[in-house]
Amino acid sequence: MLLDDKPSAGSLTTWSGVGTPTGEDNRRVVLLKSLATNNRFYTLVEPDSGLTNAGTIPAFEPNMVLGVAYPCLEDGLNDFAVIRTTFETLDFFPADDDMRGELFEIIDEARNKLMSRLVELRDRVANRTAHFLGTDLEEIRSYAMDMVRRGYPRRNLDSMMKLDVFAKVAEMEPVRNGPEPLYFYKFRNTDVLDHLTSRSARVFVAGMFDDILQSVADDRCYASRHVFDRDVFQKFIAMMFVNYATTDPIFYGTHKADYGVSGDKAMDDTPLYIAVGKQLREIEARLAASAAAEVEEVPTEAAEGLPGEIEIADVSINSDHILGPIASICAVARRLGRLADHDAVEMSRVILADAGLLVQELKRRGILSDVADDPLACSDDGGRPPHVA
Repeated sequence: MLLDDKPSAGSLTTWSGVGTPTGEDNRRVVLLKSLATNNRFYTLVEPDSGLTNAGTIPAFEPNMVLGVAYPCLEDGLNDFAVIRTTFETLDFFPADDDMRGELFEIIDEARNKLMSRLVELRDRVANRTAHFLGTDLEEIRSYAMDMVRRGYPRRNLDSMMKLDVFAKVAEMEPVRNGPEPLYFYKFRNTDVLDHLTSRSARVFVAGMFDDILQSVADDRCYASRHVFDRDVFQKFIAMMFVNYATTDPIFYGTHKADYGVSGDKAMDDTPLYIAVGKQLREIEARLAASAAAEVEEVPTEAAEGLPGEIEIADVSINSDHILGPIASICAVARRLGRLADHDAVEMSRVILADAGLLVQELKRRGILSDVADDPLACSDDGGRPPHVA
């Protein structure tokens, strides 16, 4: 159930749970990761909070004002990659029920992680504690509704998002193909779509997350990789595309000075962090001003149509082609580590250690973005194997 258009009282605080609304504002922008959901968001913290870039916290406080920008949505690609790669592995064991059972458990683990991400995104967008930076929710809705009503060329989506999923799905369903197959975003429930179009843009965007979440939760979407791609993965990528198409490129984090987010690097004066800090403070000011009198956003007609070619900067979203197999290997290794067998545990440690070194080397060589999520960061024990540096 989506929250009402009006924000909760807790979400109207000007500050993210730290500091005071008076005096000099010397808070810093940090990118934090929740261990509860694996989501990463930008937020403002006091210098003496002990929180640093690329740091982790048990969970985000309910009233924290959070910013959504690269790589917040991209982190979900790791979970999608595990599911899609595991489906490929299933094809090698058509008659091995035990192995297929183990592989489906890996899919279920990734699925549960993905659902946790989406629940938090949906709820925080709805209650106004998470905000898309560098964009306007009304514009997101207009672009999304255009994809619902008019569609968008699948070939262009694959090209701009550096994937091949949209064209491959169309190839599997030739009846729907044409000279230029189009992708239409389809809500699972048309009544929900009709309801959302009459609500605020914020509720609409939260409703899109809920629609994707319902697809992730639907067992019928896991009949095969094709069905999963058609009914789930395409939707998530389409939403990412709409977000990119409506976002100021400064929030892509592609400026050279933005590379290498870590607790050891001074990020305060980088273009991305300056922009994030400025916008988070503007959002806090708007939330404070709207506390007394909330004005409902008026729906507008969809934009005149998505242009045939949208310039989207290189944000390395295709890292799932590399991280997907690595994440699947790590998932299998973790299962080995839980077996009551010394050799299996040792093999698990070696595999995870080498996988960690591989990811670090790929980042060092610039093949993976520095902010690409490390599959080992989501291990069950909350960190790397003991002997990994």
